[in-house]
Parts: sequence; C-alpha cells; structure tokens
Amino acid sequence: MKAPTSGPALLLVNPASGRGRGLKHLEQTAAALHAAGYTPVVHITESLQEATDRARGAAAGTLVAVLGGDGFLGAAAAGARDSGAVLLPLAGGRGNDTIRRLGLDLDPAKTVRKLPRLVVRELDLGLVNGRAYLGVANVGFDGLANEYGNSARINLGPFVYLYGGLKAFLEWRNVTFTLTVDGAQSTVPGWFVAVGNVGQYGGGLHICPQARVDDGLLDVVALGRATILGVALTFLRSYRGTHLRQRNITFSRGSEITISASKPLNIYADGENVGPLPATISIAPPAVKVLVPADSPVFG
Repeated sequence: MKAPTSGPALLLVNPASGRGRGLKHLEQTAAALHAAGYTPVVHITESLQEATDRARGAAAGTLVAVLGGDGFLGAAAAGARDSGAVLLPLAGGRGNDTIRRLGLDLDPAKTVRKLPRLVVRELDLGLVNGRAYLGVANVGFDGLANEYGNSARINLGPFVYLYGGLKAFLEWRNVTFTLTVDGAQSTVPGWFVAVGNVGQYGGGLHICPQARVDDGLLDVVALGRATILGVALTFLRSYRGTHLRQRNITFSRGSEITISASKPLNIYADGENVGPLPATISIAPPAVKVLVPADSPVFG
C-alpha cells in the first residue's frame, strides 16, 4: 500500500524535541511536503497529549507527518491508532531511535522527498499501563540513565545517553525484578528490564535486536547480576545486538508482561516517564499505519 499522493497533510512539530531540532527543520520539511503535492497544515504542539489528540482527529487514510523525538512519535501513534491516519515519522529528536530502526532518513526533508519509495505498513503498538509506545519500555539502571540524560544541560546528541549512563553507574545498586510473561513468573536480581517493540533506544542500542513490529509479541530482555564493567560491556555489545549471548541475559517473548521491583523505580516508554512500578505492558496488533522503506528491517 502506497501513501496518499496529494491533498492535505498534518505536520505535527514538537518544539522541545532535540533542543529545538524540530523547529530548525520545520521550514524545509513543510516546503518538501508542498513540493510533493501536499498542502501541509502545521501544528506546533504544547504537549504529548496534544499530539495524540491531533492525530486522533485526522481523517482516516490522510497523512500525518510527525517531526519530533521517539516519545512524540509514540504519542502521535496513539492517536493514529484510533483515526486510521497514516504516520510519516520524521527525525526531530536527539536519538531518533525508532526512525533509525525503521530504516528512515535522519534528514526530515529527505524523508519527505523519498515518499514515492515508501510503503504503508501496519505496526504493533506497545502499551505501558495503557500508555502507547513504539520503541522500548524500560526500567532499572537504564531508566535512571535516561533521567540523567534528559536533564543534561548541554546538547550531546545521541551521546547524551552515554553521559546519563556514566552518571547512573555511580548511584545504582542491584535490584530484584519480578517478571510475569504470559503467565510465567520469574525473578531477576540485576540491572534492567527492557520490553521492545521496535527494540532500539539510547541513541543506537539494539537492546531487543530480534524484535519485529508485526508479530503480535514483545521482546523481553533483562540483565542479571554483573559488575559495573560487565554492564558497560553489555551496552557496548548491544550496539551490534550481540549481548543476547551472555549468560546473565534472559530473553523471552510475550503479549502481556508485568514488572515489579524490590525498590521504587519508574518505568519509561520511548524515553518518557510513564510512572512508578508495578507496570503491565501489553501489545495491540496491528495498530498503526506507518510509512517505511519496503525493506525496513523490523518486519517479519
């Protein structure tokens, strides 16, 4: 299925994503949409909820271009799930992990110019306590690193997560997680639990390298006991997706996952703080129409 080739297009922009990256690329992106035969209606949002509401109000089958970060894209996907609009993800954040993993260009205007070569595919949508996400839900050490990365006062691009991780190392203590995956319960004393749909986060970490967005399942990856050096090596290996071979990594798949922990922790989805544990994570397949390259690597 191809994208709509002309007509109105809603261009949602998050002015806060990527320290203003969305606004920086707004003019060129809107011009590229015009040149492609669309009449873009630009809406600069004030919240993630507004992105959801605007995408929910779009007509079925119409184009909704989303210029922001991973969390913003997930929020728009929640609305498009209800409206049947077709999402065009555009890189306007710092890490842009979902866009990278889908195989789209990091230059928003180039992505628009490639529209004739993109196809519409239906993606599963993850839900954390009912809140939608596309990429990864995570809790543990990496969540703390995410908090520090988001609070960084300097623009480090994708390296902001490395900065956050180094700072979090100084404060983390092992925690015992209790996981239930489709009714099967286990305990993991360790560092983090990641539940992947697209499966990439942290500025290029393939934390769930085998994840597929059209299989109706979520990939669950947890890191057990490890030294600080071992944790660092795990994240370095995850850039290539080779960390699943480690003995202290547990891996499973399921459609409903619950997570609790032995100490108070927040759970994140696409980099956004969803709230404290316990959490229930589920899948809504297939939920969202998204424009991607025909050879996008996250489809089965």
